[in-house]
Amino acid sequence: MSNISYEVIDMDEKEYRNHPALANTDIKNAQLLLLGQQPHTPKKALREGTMLHSAILEPHDWVEMSKKVPVAQANRIGRIAATARNYPLLKEMLAHPNVQIEKCVFWKDPITGLDCKAKPDLFIEGEVVVDLKTTARSMKEAFEKQVLSRDFDRQIAFYNIPIQAPLTRVIGISKTSKGRLFRLEWEKDDPYLSNGKLKADIMLKKLAEDEQLLKKALLLRK
Repeated sequence: MSNISYEVIDMDEKEYRNHPALANTDIKNAQLLLLGQQPHTPKKALREGTMLHSAILEPHDWVEMSKKVPVAQANRIGRIAATARNYPLLKEMLAHPNVQIEKCVFWKDPITGLDCKAKPDLFIEGEVVVDLKTTARSMKEAFEKQVLSRDFDRQIAFYNIPIQAPLTRVIGISKTSKGRLFRLEWEKDDPYLSNGKLKADIMLKKLAEDEQLLKKALLLRK
């Protein structure tokens, strides 16, 4: 059970993105600014990833969204989503009576006092936090290398700060192998997640101490 007070709210994407609380993306952008690197979002990949997430997690919304997508692309996304939804582990989690899907979580960071937010793909309080990741990789080993070489440890640890689920899990969904799925998971006290939590704490402290950095990171949302 979490000892951090948090709220779970239904909120549309635009309202969530504009909310002043800090998200993992803001932390990532602040880090890039400190490193003198230009924050960059691959727009096309992000759009398709968003559509696939919708098709898997919110199929009723996907029905309308798919009408605005070229037929071949919509059919391909639909096939991958169907494979994912039939994956036994994901199917079991989606059917859980207490599952929270695409819900917005808000809390106050216990170390810095900064208002924070996250939108996990799904979580079950007291059990697990899950993130789905679309990937061009077609083998689990390549996907795992992709995940471990980036700051995903910070992202999933940040999501779990308020929820404090005993297990965190990422499910990779291959776009190049007919929706093949790759499962990675860590217990809350695993060194991988502890390192991610440390990264998040360091960046939150820097943001709390540097008002200009905070402003610049928030401006990058636009």
